[in-house]
Amino acid sequence: MVCSITAATHPSRVTPFVRLYNAGAIDGELVPQGTLAERIRAGGAGIGGFYTPTGAGTEIAAGKESREISGRSYLLEYPLVADYAFIRAWQADAFGNLRFRMAQRNFNPIMAMAARVTLVEVENAVVPIGTLDPDDIHLPGVYVDRIVEIPSENLFI
Repeated sequence: MVCSITAATHPSRVTPFVRLYNAGAIDGELVPQGTLAERIRAGGAGIGGFYTPTGAGTEIAAGKESREISGRSYLLEYPLVADYAFIRAWQADAFGNLRFRMAQRNFNPIMAMAARVTLVEVENAVVPIGTLDPDDIHLPGVYVDRIVEIPSENLFI
C-alpha cells in the first residue's frame, strides 16, 4: 500500500498500521512527501530511478546508494508502481477522460499512470464522449480501466 501518512492524529492513539508494524505483519518505509510523489511519477514514466538530495545524511539514507554530485550528497531512489490505483475524480466522460477538483488533482494523475489497473470513483454522472473540453481534461482515459459513479446520497466530501 502506498499512502502519504500513517501516523495517528494523537500520540495516545495506535493506528492499525502501527499495530501491524509492531507485530511484524507489515513493513513500512519512511519517504519524504516530495520523494514519494517523484517515485510514483517515475514509475508512471518508466524511469528506472533518480537521484535526490532529500534525506541524504539522515536515517532515510540507511541502506540506499548515495553519490556526490557537484559537492552535494544525493540518494538513489527507485520508482514505485502499483497493481491497482483507486482514485477519485470530479467528472468523467464515457471514454474515461477525467477532471479533478481541489486536492484530487495532487496525486491522482501520477498514481493512475503508475498503476497497471486504475479504478475511478466519480462524483458526478459520467457524461457522453465529446462533452468535456479537451483543454480541461486532467487525465486522459488511456490511464483509466474502470469507472464507478458515486450515488449522490452516498457522496461524502
